[in-house]
Formats: sequence, C-alpha cells, structure tokens
Amino acid sequence: MEREFFILAFRNVRRRLMARHSDDDEDALQDAFCRLWTRRDDFSSQGEAEGFLTVAARNITVDTHRHRQAHPETDIENANKYTSDDDEASSKKEQILEIKSLIRTYLSPRDREILVHRDHDGWEFDEIASHYQISEANARMIVSRSRKTIREIYLKRQKL
Repeated sequence: MEREFFILAFRNVRRRLMARHSDDDEDALQDAFCRLWTRRDDFSSQGEAEGFLTVAARNITVDTHRHRQAHPETDIENANKYTSDDDEASSKKEQILEIKSLIRTYLSPRDREILVHRDHDGWEFDEIASHYQISEANARMIVSRSRKTIREIYLKRQKL
C-alpha cells in the first residue's frame, strides 16, 4: 500500500496517548485521523503524519475541554446528571432533550452534524469547512441558520 505510513503514524500516536487513556483522547485522535486523511496528499512521510496527528489531537482535546468549561449548561451529555427531585434541573433536562429532538427532526443530517461539531465538539469554522469541503462563510451560514431554525421552532412551541 502506497500510504501505509498513515496507519503506522496513527498506531504510534495512539500508543503514546493510551498511557493516559480517556474517551476524550480516543475521540480526539479519531477526529485528528479524519482530518489527516482529508489532507493525505499534503504528507510524504510517517514523521510528518505523526506530528500532524499529535498536534491535531492535542488541539481537539483542548478545544473540547474549553468548550465544556465555557458551556457547561449546554453539554447535552450531562443532561442525565439532573435528578427529578430538583424541579429546575428537571426542567432544564426537559429543555435539553426537547432541543435535541428538534435538532434531529428539523435539520438535515449534514447540518445537524455541523451544528454538533460547532456547539458540542467546539470545532472552529475553518475545521468544519475543511472537513465538509465547504467555505468558512458557508459553514458559518449553516450554523447560523440551523440555530435560527431550532430557536424559532422552540419558541413557537413554548407559546402554544
């Protein structure tokens, strides 16, 4: 196989990261490999690929951590931590679940993925644009329109 060094680079970086294994690290490495693969023609050696994977995985992990710190109340994965004993927490959980349902129902699969990458995973617009092979302006527009659509539907349902 002509580009076998991509797999070797992935395995080497994964071996180093697994010393402090977490699901976030694994997810970050998988995302980094996807980015590497979309730019595979830019790399000509295993060392270049390993360097890219290491930096990209680190950046993704840092961005995810920053996003979770900045938006703890919107972390959909944490919706289950609320108990039904606390009315406010229960209400917040219901809102999050309703918004998730609206996103699944009213957005196309691509727009839904882009919105989740931006709002949940903390991807920058240039990363979204590169991953989906669209312009940054288009990525911004998709996120903006998706948010507007969900917000309008949610508010309309609240008035009913």
